[in-house]
Amino acid sequence: MFGPGVGECVVAHIGGGDWIVVDSCTDKRSGEPVALGYLAALGVDVASQVRLVVATHWHNDHIRGLARVLRTARAARFVNSAAHPLTDLTRLVMLGKKTAPVSTATSEFDEIFQILLERRKSGERRDAVGPIPALANKRLLALPDIGGRRPVAAEVVALSPSDGVFNLAKTELRTALAAVENRRRPSAQDPNQICVVLWLKVGVLDVLLGADLEHVAGSTEGWQAIVTSGERPTGRAGFFKVPHHGSENADCPDSWTHLLSGNPIAIVTPYSPSMLPRPADIRRLCSRTPRMFLTSDPTHYGLPRRDNAVEKTLREIAVTRRALSGQMGHVRIRCDARDLQSEALIHLKNGARQQCA
Repeated sequence: MFGPGVGECVVAHIGGGDWIVVDSCTDKRSGEPVALGYLAALGVDVASQVRLVVATHWHNDHIRGLARVLRTARAARFVNSAAHPLTDLTRLVMLGKKTAPVSTATSEFDEIFQILLERRKSGERRDAVGPIPALANKRLLALPDIGGRRPVAAEVVALSPSDGVFNLAKTELRTALAAVENRRRPSAQDPNQICVVLWLKVGVLDVLLGADLEHVAGSTEGWQAIVTSGERPTGRAGFFKVPHHGSENADCPDSWTHLLSGNPIAIVTPYSPSMLPRPADIRRLCSRTPRMFLTSDPTHYGLPRRDNAVEKTLREIAVTRRALSGQMGHVRIRCDARDLQSEALIHLKNGARQQCA
């Protein structure tokens, strides 16, 4: 799990030399997607060994650099929320660049659409490259252990968006398209509510990747739709990517008691512009599990502030600015997927830390 303070990316080995990449952020110094640098350092052939590239939703801090990841991962299928069909998003861009996602996300999904189109034109089947629409309880990848070809079986299942969210989003997309055609700015559901939560099962291990899904009232949306579903994968996850940077609006008590094992390993990617997680969030999460980790310090990120006149001039003349110092916060967990009792080895790099020790 990578998280520098703005952005996050999950890179997961699912056994047998196969990998998946969920969301993307870029290294502040090189500007390159962190997933590509990390996998290259491990000697992974990204072109052939990455099986899935997933966009959980289209917020800038989850999408930056994802098109470059997909272009490099030639054998990967691309997964996108069914509530945000890529063709409709691209049509919104073509109709005036007035869609809900902001500019960086707009350029990323536009490039991703072009990459998938190029691959289909080269003769690859659509269902082999994507976009694969993720919907609650849909299996996105299944790699069985048949005849000893793999050390462990693995599968990736989407737990969201729920049917209720999907149906609402379809109506909103039609409204948004009509608004743009009439030169009005569209409104739509918060991308956090239509994001893709994932359940990874690798051997005997279960992992819950919470994306940015928020907790809302009722059982048809948010975390309650997952908790109350009778079709979700069985078992309890021992590893949890905490949703929405540990924010209170994403905390569903029932998800901890119904989806997770006791004292799971939980990882939070801070979002420094909003100072998430806040001290109260950290106390709440530590009350859920003593094994909670932050990928970085939420109070130390971003560009240095200068005199207001200097800042104003920089905004007027600079196309983009990025920090040249600082490193990518990184929590790495390694464990034996064949032995549920094996001890997890946790490596903390570049400012990542255990919060509840």
